[in-house]
Amino acid sequence: MRPISFLVSMAFVALAGSSQLALAQQAMVPAMSVAGVETVPVDGDIFRYRAVLADGEDGGDLYIFTDAGNGWQQAVYARGLVWRGAMYGTEPWMEATEHGSLKIHSENSAIGRNRWEQVLTIAYRKNQFLVAGYTYSYYDTLDPNGAGQCDVNLLTGKGNLNGKTFKTSLPSLPVAEWTMETQPRECIVE
Repeated sequence: MRPISFLVSMAFVALAGSSQLALAQQAMVPAMSVAGVETVPVDGDIFRYRAVLADGEDGGDLYIFTDAGNGWQQAVYARGLVWRGAMYGTEPWMEATEHGSLKIHSENSAIGRNRWEQVLTIAYRKNQFLVAGYTYSYYDTLDPNGAGQCDVNLLTGKGNLNGKTFKTSLPSLPVAEWTMETQPRECIVE
Protein backbone atom coordinates (compact mmCIF):
# COMPACT_ATOMS: atom_id res chain seq x y z
CA MET A 1 0.00 0.00 0.00
CA ARG A 2 1.35 3.43 -0.94
CA PRO A 3 1.52 6.20 1.61
CA ILE A 4 -1.34 8.67 1.49
CA SER A 5 1.09 11.55 0.85
CA PHE A 6 2.21 9.85 -2.39
CA LEU A 7 -1.40 9.53 -3.58
CA VAL A 8 -2.13 13.15 -2.68
CA SER A 9 1.04 14.23 -4.54
CA MET A 10 0.05 12.24 -7.63
CA ALA A 11 -3.49 13.64 -7.53
CA PHE A 12 -2.10 17.18 -7.26
CA VAL A 13 0.24 16.61 -10.23
CA ALA A 14 -2.62 15.16 -12.29
CA LEU A 15 -4.94 18.05 -11.38
CA ALA A 16 -2.27 20.66 -11.99
CA GLY A 17 -1.47 19.14 -15.37
CA SER A 18 -5.10 18.86 -16.42
CA SER A 19 -5.93 22.39 -15.26
CA GLN A 20 -2.98 23.80 -17.20
CA LEU A 21 -4.15 21.90 -20.27
CA ALA A 22 -7.71 23.09 -19.73
CA LEU A 23 -6.56 26.69 -19.32
CA ALA A 24 -4.52 26.49 -22.52
CA GLN A 25 -7.46 25.01 -24.45
CA GLN A 26 -9.95 27.43 -22.94
CA ALA A 27 -7.75 30.37 -23.96
CA MET A 28 -7.89 29.18 -27.58
CA VAL A 29 -11.43 27.80 -27.85
CA PRO A 30 -13.70 28.40 -24.88
CA ALA A 31 -15.39 25.03 -24.27
CA MET A 32 -18.81 26.52 -23.55
CA SER A 33 -18.80 28.35 -26.89
CA VAL A 34 -18.26 25.30 -29.11
CA ALA A 35 -21.10 24.98 -31.61
CA GLY A 36 -19.62 22.13 -33.66
CA VAL A 37 -16.52 20.07 -34.40
CA GLU A 38 -15.55 18.15 -37.53
CA THR A 39 -12.41 16.10 -38.12
CA VAL A 40 -11.71 15.61 -41.81
CA PRO A 41 -9.09 13.39 -43.54
CA VAL A 42 -7.29 14.96 -46.51
CA ASP A 43 -4.55 14.05 -48.96
CA GLY A 44 -1.44 16.16 -49.28
CA ASP A 45 1.00 17.68 -46.85
CA ILE A 46 -1.40 17.16 -43.92
CA PHE A 47 -3.22 13.97 -42.91
CA ARG A 48 -6.33 15.59 -41.47
CA TYR A 49 -7.73 18.75 -40.06
CA ARG A 50 -10.10 19.53 -37.23
CA ALA A 51 -12.47 22.47 -37.52
CA VAL A 52 -14.11 23.98 -34.46
CA LEU A 53 -17.01 26.40 -34.88
CA ALA A 54 -17.49 28.56 -31.79
CA ASP A 55 -19.88 31.27 -30.70
CA GLY A 56 -17.81 34.45 -30.59
CA GLU A 57 -18.57 38.00 -29.54
CA ASP A 58 -18.99 39.14 -33.14
CA GLY A 59 -20.52 36.04 -34.73
CA GLY A 60 -19.41 32.50 -35.44
CA ASP A 61 -15.64 32.03 -35.09
CA LEU A 62 -13.80 29.23 -36.88
CA TYR A 63 -10.65 27.53 -35.63
CA ILE A 64 -8.83 25.01 -37.82
CA PHE A 65 -6.13 22.69 -36.50
CA THR A 66 -4.02 20.48 -38.78
CA ASP A 67 -2.19 17.22 -38.18
CA ALA A 68 0.78 16.47 -40.42
CA GLY A 69 1.97 13.56 -38.30
CA ASN A 70 3.51 15.49 -35.42
CA GLY A 71 0.43 16.52 -33.45
CA TRP A 72 -2.26 19.13 -33.85
CA GLN A 73 -1.19 22.66 -34.78
CA GLN A 74 -3.50 25.67 -35.06
CA ALA A 75 -3.59 26.77 -38.71
CA VAL A 76 -6.52 29.21 -38.87
CA TYR A 77 -8.45 31.52 -36.61
CA ALA A 78 -11.26 33.36 -38.41
CA ARG A 79 -13.05 35.72 -36.04
CA GLY A 80 -16.62 36.64 -36.97
CA LEU A 81 -16.63 34.42 -40.06
CA VAL A 82 -20.42 34.05 -40.13
CA TRP A 83 -23.45 35.72 -38.58
CA ARG A 84 -25.07 34.12 -35.58
CA GLY A 85 -28.20 34.82 -33.61
CA ALA A 86 -29.20 33.69 -30.15
CA MET A 87 -32.01 31.25 -30.87
CA TYR A 88 -32.81 28.14 -32.86
CA GLY A 89 -32.94 28.92 -36.57
CA THR A 90 -30.30 31.63 -36.24
CA GLU A 91 -27.29 29.63 -35.04
CA PRO A 92 -24.48 28.56 -37.38
CA TRP A 93 -23.51 24.94 -37.91
CA MET A 94 -21.09 22.98 -40.10
CA GLU A 95 -20.63 19.69 -41.89
CA ALA A 96 -17.82 17.87 -43.66
CA THR A 97 -18.28 16.79 -47.28
CA GLU A 98 -17.22 13.48 -48.80
CA HIS A 99 -14.50 15.35 -50.75
CA GLY A 100 -12.76 16.73 -47.65
CA SER A 101 -14.27 20.20 -47.74
CA LEU A 102 -16.16 21.90 -44.96
CA LYS A 103 -19.51 23.66 -45.26
CA ILE A 104 -20.29 26.41 -42.77
CA HIS A 105 -24.02 27.22 -42.61
CA SER A 106 -25.47 30.41 -41.17
CA GLU A 107 -29.10 31.36 -41.38
CA ASN A 108 -32.13 33.27 -40.28
CA SER A 109 -34.98 30.81 -40.63
CA ALA A 110 -36.77 31.93 -37.50
CA ILE A 111 -37.30 35.68 -37.26
CA GLY A 112 -39.12 38.19 -39.41
CA ARG A 113 -40.34 38.12 -42.95
CA ASN A 114 -37.03 37.86 -44.81
CA ARG A 115 -35.44 34.45 -44.30
CA TRP A 116 -32.07 33.38 -45.66
CA GLU A 117 -29.30 30.79 -45.54
CA GLN A 118 -25.63 31.27 -46.38
CA VAL A 119 -23.22 28.39 -46.98
CA LEU A 120 -19.46 28.90 -47.16
CA THR A 121 -17.47 26.00 -48.60
CA ILE A 122 -13.97 25.79 -47.14
CA ALA A 123 -11.36 23.82 -49.09
CA TYR A 124 -7.70 23.02 -48.45
CA ARG A 125 -5.75 24.09 -51.56
CA LYS A 126 -2.07 24.86 -52.06
CA ASN A 127 -1.28 24.50 -48.34
CA GLN A 128 -3.98 26.87 -47.14
CA PHE A 129 -7.65 26.90 -46.24
CA LEU A 130 -9.69 28.96 -48.68
CA VAL A 131 -13.31 30.02 -48.98
CA ALA A 132 -13.89 28.14 -52.23
CA GLY A 133 -17.66 28.47 -52.53
CA TYR A 134 -20.44 30.84 -51.57
CA THR A 135 -24.16 30.08 -51.68
CA TYR A 136 -26.87 32.47 -50.52
CA SER A 137 -30.56 31.51 -50.60
CA TYR A 138 -33.41 33.76 -49.54
CA TYR A 139 -37.19 33.90 -49.42
CA ASP A 140 -39.93 36.22 -48.26
CA THR A 141 -42.49 34.50 -46.05
CA LEU A 142 -45.29 36.77 -47.37
CA ASP A 143 -44.34 37.00 -51.06
CA PRO A 144 -44.19 33.69 -52.97
CA ASN A 145 -42.19 35.41 -55.73
CA GLY A 146 -39.65 36.87 -53.30
CA ALA A 147 -37.16 34.02 -53.36
CA GLY A 148 -33.84 33.34 -55.00
CA GLN A 149 -30.37 31.89 -54.82
CA CYS A 150 -26.85 32.93 -55.67
CA ASP A 151 -24.20 30.21 -56.00
CA VAL A 152 -20.54 30.99 -56.75
CA ASN A 153 -17.48 28.78 -57.22
CA LEU A 154 -14.79 31.18 -56.02
CA LEU A 155 -12.00 28.93 -57.33
CA THR A 156 -13.22 29.40 -60.93
CA GLY A 157 -15.15 32.64 -60.53
CA LYS A 158 -18.26 31.14 -62.13
CA GLY A 159 -21.59 31.98 -60.55
CA ASN A 160 -25.31 31.75 -60.98
CA LEU A 161 -27.91 34.21 -59.67
CA ASN A 162 -31.50 33.06 -60.08
CA GLY A 163 -30.73 31.16 -63.28
CA LYS A 164 -28.40 33.78 -64.83
CA THR A 165 -24.71 32.98 -65.07
CA PHE A 166 -21.97 35.48 -64.29
CA LYS A 167 -18.24 35.70 -63.62
CA THR A 168 -17.21 37.27 -60.31
CA SER A 169 -14.09 39.29 -59.64
CA LEU A 170 -14.02 38.17 -56.00
CA PRO A 171 -11.23 35.61 -55.65
CA SER A 172 -11.20 32.68 -53.25
CA LEU A 173 -9.81 34.20 -50.06
CA PRO A 174 -7.96 32.62 -47.16
CA VAL A 175 -10.53 31.81 -44.48
CA ALA A 176 -9.00 34.22 -41.96
CA GLU A 177 -9.53 37.12 -44.43
CA TRP A 178 -13.26 36.44 -44.94
CA THR A 179 -15.76 38.31 -42.76
CA MET A 180 -19.51 38.02 -42.43
CA GLU A 181 -19.81 41.12 -44.65
CA THR A 182 -17.80 39.57 -47.50
CA GLN A 183 -19.82 38.40 -50.50
CA PRO A 184 -19.57 38.51 -54.28
CA ARG A 185 -21.09 41.84 -55.37
CA GLU A 186 -23.01 39.96 -58.09
CA CYS A 187 -25.03 38.25 -55.31
CA ILE A 188 -26.38 41.49 -53.86
CA VAL A 189 -30.10 41.65 -54.65
CA GLU A 190 -32.03 44.88 -54.06
